[in-house]
Amino acid sequence: MAQSDTLVFRRDSIDISRGRVGVRSDTIAVTVDTAKLIENVPLDPERYFRKIENRTETVTTVARKQTAADFIARGDSLRRECAFRAAMDSYRRAMSLSDNADVHRRMSETQNALTLSEFCSDPVPIARARFSVRDFYLFYPMKGSSWRAAPNPLDSLASGPVSATYVPKDEKNIYFSASREGGPRNIYFTRSNDTLWSAPVLVDAKMTTSGNEIYPVLSADGKTLYFSSDALYGMGGYDLYRCDWDDYTHRWSEPINMGFPYSSPGDDFLFYNTEDGKYSIFASNRACSPDSVYLYVLNAAAPTGRRAITAPSALRDLIALKPVADPTLLDTGSAVESADPESDNTRLYREKAAVVSSLRDSIYLVESSVDGLRMDLPTAGDPSVIAARISALEARLPGLRSRLAAAQKDVQDIEMAFLSEGTQKRNRIRSASNREVVGAGSAYTFTKNSLGPRLKMKFAASPSVTRPDFRVSPVGRFARTTTLPGGLVFQIYMFSSPSHASVEDLGGLSPVYERLTSSLQYTYSVGVFYTYADALAELNTVRSLGFPDAHIVAYRDGRQIHYE
Repeated sequence: MAQSDTLVFRRDSIDISRGRVGVRSDTIAVTVDTAKLIENVPLDPERYFRKIENRTETVTTVARKQTAADFIARGDSLRRECAFRAAMDSYRRAMSLSDNADVHRRMSETQNALTLSEFCSDPVPIARARFSVRDFYLFYPMKGSSWRAAPNPLDSLASGPVSATYVPKDEKNIYFSASREGGPRNIYFTRSNDTLWSAPVLVDAKMTTSGNEIYPVLSADGKTLYFSSDALYGMGGYDLYRCDWDDYTHRWSEPINMGFPYSSPGDDFLFYNTEDGKYSIFASNRACSPDSVYLYVLNAAAPTGRRAITAPSALRDLIALKPVADPTLLDTGSAVESADPESDNTRLYREKAAVVSSLRDSIYLVESSVDGLRMDLPTAGDPSVIAARISALEARLPGLRSRLAAAQKDVQDIEMAFLSEGTQKRNRIRSASNREVVGAGSAYTFTKNSLGPRLKMKFAASPSVTRPDFRVSPVGRFARTTTLPGGLVFQIYMFSSPSHASVEDLGGLSPVYERLTSSLQYTYSVGVFYTYADALAELNTVRSLGFPDAHIVAYRDGRQIHYE
């Protein structure tokens, strides 16, 4: 064995150097004299079996060389713990043993996380609760009965974390995620003209990737589109993004990763701002198993400055989004969540009952805080500060008690109204009012909505009048001529090369156009599309066939133009 070598000790390392052995693991650190040990080391370390002793500790193990898979697994574990620099080092070591695209992707995502950690937000977490990934979206305070189970006319299958489509009643513009012929999920758009829905089209090339885009949500003013993607500039898994509408160009802006703590090394999706402007809500599996998610509720009105956070422990604390234990932030109005189209009495009864429960817990929390502060008062360094906090909390109690009395009276009045209802209707009201409520004793109440009825939609024919010239087959083909049709047409750029490409380089695409540029580079583009929507519909197909940098280019009368 060489004088210096590296072996594995139960996924950690034994460093043999200059006659001594250093063993490091998560729980022990052993150093022993190995003069006699090294004499007995066999030439094949894979079969090396020895006892390593250090006064009071003895460990027996099998030593073996680390593989690329070991370093990748270690890097993945470090990345989940937000130790991004250490993860990068582990991936580099994996790269030295096995240079492959999967390691490159991990390194890129980890570098993205390091960059995003320079611009962390500081939202105020109000509440969080855990739900099944199967129906977590029903606990959002969105329009009632608007989630439609997949499959439906917009989404032909349920896949991954997506099992429903948000289609509110009377909504004219719908953004939705769907898979085309079993491929990745992308964001589509359709508009209603009262009798027909327009043929669904991909929203924009900037937010269309070879990965998945899921859960698009349009802001109340229609100016911002939130969604999640696992293939845009992110740190692995699904990250949260936003695009802003440009009234001048009538296009969506480049997607922006919302960064820490909205995005994380886990899967983060379905960002929503409540219509009253008080709260931001999103789902994440960052702290739970893949079959469940936490819903995080943040104070949307609180300022969220940007700052750099590089320490892994500080980043972990940030993305944990532990709700603040501050009674002054309690807002019992959040108990009013549902908007299902039921009777006014039913909805009002459920809302008032939740308010009563929340107010009672609010009063208890304030009173408990006051009692705790009074116990701290004798030993406080500055009693005046503690006394001021006690006074501020006590000043809230009369208002809370007054609101509780009013809410209790409202509940009693509604119950009296129920007595005048028939037995059948009263039973239906009781059933509706007992719908699942989570967190009634916290600063925010989650109320479960119902799935909407089966979706029925009729679509207009595609507006394309000329069929695109685009094919995918076992063998690709070059175009017979580089001349394009007159007028405005679109192609999908594939790649550039300093030398001629062969048929084997085309990925089965046809027809492929070869052009020699002024910089003596050959560029390759595929297809002839007569509308931008037609080219956009095939963009993912080209990317998925091994051309990740594919994008749409426009030509007018054979000359390339800038097209917006």
